[in-house]
Amino acid sequence: MPGRIGGLQCAIVRPQAQIEIKRMMPVWDPSRPRRTKDAEDIARLEAALCVRGERSE
Repeated sequence: MPGRIGGLQCAIVRPQAQIEIKRMMPVWDPSRPRRTKDAEDIARLEAALCVRGERSE
């Protein structure tokens, strides 16, 4: 089911998929280095999933 931002319809990416993408992008595309921002995003996403009682795996 698509999400909405105001009147704009948009795709929703599950947090687990966001975590996987941020972890694996440097493996899939070695020209893209690991970034501090991605590690911080992963920590935030995992914390939010933990609060909701979900797992990132």
